[in-house]
Amino acid sequence: MKPTLVLTAALLTASTATLAEENSSIIYQNGVSNTATADQSDAYAHGNVIVQEQSDVHNNAIAVQSYEFQSHIYQTQSGSLNDAYALQSGGYHNVSRIQQSGYGNNATTFQLQTQYSESVIRQNGSHNHAEIYQLAGSGNIAVIQQTGSVHDAHIGQYASIDSEAYIYQSGTGNYANILQGGSGNIANIYQSGSMHTASIKQGGVHNEADIIQSGYGNDAYITQVSWYNHAVINQDGIHNRADILQYGGGGHTALVTQVGSMNKAWVSQYGISETAVIHQVGSGNTAIISQ
Repeated sequence: MKPTLVLTAALLTASTATLAEENSSIIYQNGVSNTATADQSDAYAHGNVIVQEQSDVHNNAIAVQSYEFQSHIYQTQSGSLNDAYALQSGGYHNVSRIQQSGYGNNATTFQLQTQYSESVIRQNGSHNHAEIYQLAGSGNIAVIQQTGSVHDAHIGQYASIDSEAYIYQSGTGNYANILQGGSGNIANIYQSGSMHTASIKQGGVHNEADIIQSGYGNDAYITQVSWYNHAVINQDGIHNRADILQYGGGGHTALVTQVGSMNKAWVSQYGISETAVIHQVGSGNTAIISQ
């Protein structure tokens, strides 16, 4: 009986080793006190690639592929005290890319139970923070690009299919968040200047949302829950606030433009195929549309 048990255990070990084959890890380091970790030790990681490149001082990069198939992680760091972390688990044919240059930047991508999706974070500056979460979806794209300092950006794609999210930040101290579920949604946030806040939340099918901010301290929020809605907020100035809510039967269009300071605009659409346009120039104006 004992020889049989030993033989069975040996066969299981050999089988596990076979499943873990055909992974590749490449690490390039040029500088002082950089740390790179590539973990493909999970028995069910198969056909994956990790490439990590580091230069300069005290950068840290971690890449983990667990129960992942035919996926790729690329991490490139220059400067000092940058941190990059990427996890791919339970999916296949995913790509994660993190590029950092500067000082004290932090970037994280999680791709869990997802497939055919791509996460991209590019940071150039200091003390920027970016996170991308892709969970239980397929065919999604998420991109965060930060230039400047002290930006904070988050993208979450949960049970999302064929959706796209893009955040571009320049200047200082901007915050942006995109949350997507559903299918075929597109969200874009562009921030230049300082201390802006922008948030887009999308559920449903084939919604499109854009937020463009320049100046100082503007706030913009878009929520879309239905299908085939289109929303745009464009702010140029100081301390403007705009909100768009699109529910109901879908097919809505909402456009808000604010130029100046301390303007406020609210749009709420609950019916079918409603259209709302607000254009504010000056200071201290308030506009409310409910449909």
